[in-house]
Formats: sequence, C-alpha cells, structure tokens
Amino acid sequence: MPPIIDVIRHAEATHNTTGNVNQQDPDLTPNGEAQASKLGRSYAFKPRITHVVSSPMRRAIRTALIAFEDVLSEGEGKKVVLLPELQETGVRPSDTGQSPEALEMAFGPRVDTSPLDSDWCHKDRNSKYFPDVALVEARAREARVFLRDLARRGPDDAHIVVVSHGGFIHFLTEDFSGLWERYFTSYGNTTMRSFQFVDLRGDDDPDARMVQTHESCRLSRVPRYMDMSEEEKARCRAPAVARVEWQKRDFEYLMEG
Repeated sequence: MPPIIDVIRHAEATHNTTGNVNQQDPDLTPNGEAQASKLGRSYAFKPRITHVVSSPMRRAIRTALIAFEDVLSEGEGKKVVLLPELQETGVRPSDTGQSPEALEMAFGPRVDTSPLDSDWCHKDRNSKYFPDVALVEARAREARVFLRDLARRGPDDAHIVVVSHGGFIHFLTEDFSGLWERYFTSYGNTTMRSFQFVDLRGDDDPDARMVQTHESCRLSRVPRYMDMSEEEKARCRAPAVARVEWQKRDFEYLMEG
C-alpha cells in the first residue's frame, strides 16, 4: 500500500472561540488541548508514523505535540518538522507566526525549525505568503512536493502526519469537497482526512497531486472531489477562493488604515 498522508486541522484555539483575530499566534484553549489528546488516543497508525509535519503556528505545533507525544522521542530523533508553507492564508495577527528563535525557545528540541527562514512570518506584498490565490496555490504545491519527497523515502506502509489550518488545507490537498458558500472549510478542529499521491515517483506529475483515499471518504462522509463534475468542483472551490480574495482586500484595508 502506498504511503498515506494524514491531513489534520489544528485543535481549537482561543481565536476560534473569542473571534479575536488581533491576538498574535494564539494558543489552544483547554478544550483544544482535550481535543488534541483525544485525537492522539484515537489515531490508529502510530507505529507507522515516519514524520510529523506541522504549520509553524503555535496552535498547530501544540496539536501535534499533544496528540503524538508518545511518537515524538528526542532519543530516536523524531521531531515536529515546521514547514512554513503550511501556515494559514490570512494576514491578521491570529494568522501571523513567530520567529524561529522564539519557537525554539518555546518548544525546544521537540521541533525542527530548519525549514524556516527569518522572514517566514512576514506577509507583506513581496512575500510568497501574501494572500493571493496564485501564491497560495504555489506554496501548496511546494508543500506537496516536500511531503512527496518524504513519502518516497519511507516504507510502503508509512503514515505522514500533517497538521495545518482549515483554510489552507483545501489548497494543499486540492480537494474542496464539502465547502459551501457560508463557510471556508469543511474541516472541524482536529478533523483528519487521509490522502495518497497520484504519482509517488513524480515522473509525470510535477504538481504532486493528492487524492483522498476511499476509506477516508467513507469515514468523512464527503464526496470524493476527483469524482465530481467540473461544475460541482468549481462550486465547492469558490468559497475558498473568495476567502483568500477577501483576505487580500483586508490587507489593503489595514495598510490604508
């Protein structure tokens, strides 16, 4: 069986309950910590995990550390790999992270900050993390290529855990199934869906496309995106695109203010 990529939205963070988007890099709520613990207890493939990869946002890191505490062993060298491409798409403080040095101070040797540069949390017009649909799609592709490289080097039955954000996950997986016009994601806090690469070797697929497994579709009770008509795909994708476009306008509003 080809390697599985288990894509997870972070547990509940403080801004999810208060609506305060002006709090920088918010942490998990007590309920979010409980959600992460429950995720860890219910996850059935821990012996097969080869990597845990996370957005460098605090809420994602802590979800990974709590849920997979027994997998992450300093002695065996497993750490949470912080991949900047997995960060959320917005520009408000709640979607803005911290420097690599601050993250190392907060989480110590349990995280691998080597993929981060000093500018990863800066989201101005010249940043690849600016909320522009083409830029979001480009970094989603970069993240998929990174994950496919990990999968290619692992055993056939490997599971790679990825913790990211509700808005970005749909671009990461290129799967917008379950979206509707009033909400930007079909992932609740700690929702997990599983994917495989269409072409693991990558000889004929530079975009590193992913497809949700049939079992994951059955458990999530959402239609398989690749099986939808082009009209249905466009309808489901529209809310995710609209949200990024709104975030871009929000940036311009903040600059004018």
